[in-house]
Amino acid sequence: MSDYSELLPKMLFGEELRNELQILPEYDDSVKNLDASTRLLKLMDIYKVFVPQNLSLEIYHKLYMMTVMSLQQKGTVDATRQLNENHRAMTSNKEYRGIITGASSCTVIGPSGCGKTTSVQRVVEMLGGTITNTQPYRKIIPALIVSTPFDANYRGLLLEILICVDNELGTEYYKAACKSNVNAQQILGMVCQVAHLHIGTLILDEIQFLVQHRAGTTLYKMILQLINASGISVVMVGTEECLDYFDQAPQMARRTTGLQYCNMGYDVEFKELCQELFHRQYTKNTSELTEGIYVWLYEHSAGNIANLTALIHDAQELSIMDGNECLDITSLTKAYDNRMQMLHGYIESKKSKRKKTSSKPLNDIDILEPVETETITDDVNVVELAEIIKKSGVNAIETYKKYFNVEEVVV
Repeated sequence: MSDYSELLPKMLFGEELRNELQILPEYDDSVKNLDASTRLLKLMDIYKVFVPQNLSLEIYHKLYMMTVMSLQQKGTVDATRQLNENHRAMTSNKEYRGIITGASSCTVIGPSGCGKTTSVQRVVEMLGGTITNTQPYRKIIPALIVSTPFDANYRGLLLEILICVDNELGTEYYKAACKSNVNAQQILGMVCQVAHLHIGTLILDEIQFLVQHRAGTTLYKMILQLINASGISVVMVGTEECLDYFDQAPQMARRTTGLQYCNMGYDVEFKELCQELFHRQYTKNTSELTEGIYVWLYEHSAGNIANLTALIHDAQELSIMDGNECLDITSLTKAYDNRMQMLHGYIESKKSKRKKTSSKPLNDIDILEPVETETITDDVNVVELAEIIKKSGVNAIETYKKYFNVEEVVV
């Protein structure tokens, strides 16, 4: 019996793992001397930047260990019994019975744009492509990503799995499943067989679609049956709206415990990401990343990686096109006002719910004495300070200057 997990790349840790995960496209400051059209095209490299956060490291280790667990079961006596059971159930249209134990399932849940899907994709790349064993001969995909159908159609998901396997291995399972006399139960049996033979970990992305559609319950039951009958590890990736759905029943909650994330806090990781993105300036004039800009970026991105990247990209794009040629508060504000209108409500709601962001990052700033009718504490944030200024009638600019590094811009 072969231990297929030995064919995986070595598990990495610490700085070695961070360096392997990160993607930093080449950047040369001389790009500022190129014409506007060339700079606009090169500006899109900002979207390729990937700086691994703690969630990326957790996802790597979780996926790696789940894949090892799945691969170690392939070729065992129980695995052979499972294949035979699947074949009997497929040909007789009976209910599937799980024999293999030990394979696991979990979720990776977080808001859209927090970096979970990008992290998963990067980890899958690091696990490597198809691995081939010679005795016995078998090709295995360590981790396979499949998107959940938008209409939560379980037959559509089964066929999508077969299509992805065919694309990786050059097989023709999808063609066999599309024969007119093959019913949904038989397709499920085929997918269970294919998954057990050729897949280490199956990753179902955009799993929130099963919550948004009335057919979602049927799809989820099919996923549970796939987990039990295939014996492989399954990871479900989606947004927070999945949480209440998975809490409905113990069998769902048990199989969907896993990793849960939120947007970034105002901390060292956020500043490091800002530095990497802000360093890539394609405008003719160079701007410095000040403490005030850190705070502004956090307040106007809600700590969301996708929002932050879009702000810095769009600010430079608009600045190049209108001739301002500077990545500053003026261009950032213009990008926020003109390009992110539909996110304003979401960002404002996050501001009101978020814990204070000023106390830790701005602990070197002098604290203002109490202002007339309101008491200002050392953990006040921009929104609360604005309300106090409005009620008290004090000078807004001077008050902000005592709490934050304020950059005044002549418009």
